[in-house]
Amino acid sequence: MSNHSRDLAYFVTPKSGPLPPLKTLGDANRAFLELPFRARRKPHWAIVGRLLLAATESGDAIDIRWVTDALVQALEAEGWMSHR
Repeated sequence: MSNHSRDLAYFVTPKSGPLPPLKTLGDANRAFLELPFRARRKPHWAIVGRLLLAATESGDAIDIRWVTDALVQALEAEGWMSHR
């Protein structure tokens, strides 16, 4: 079952960088896949990828919370949660 339409645990709005505001698992998945392959191999993005897969497959609230938190941590690691 696909849970792409499920909302993230909270709305995520990067302040800079290439990613748009993210509301759903589908938004997060599309944004993740738009990153260059080399970027997706960075540890913080690799974690997001694994957690996105788990959350999309399960739809469980805890999985969605974990991927949302990991997404924010990855954005912070890239410096995209602050204005540049």
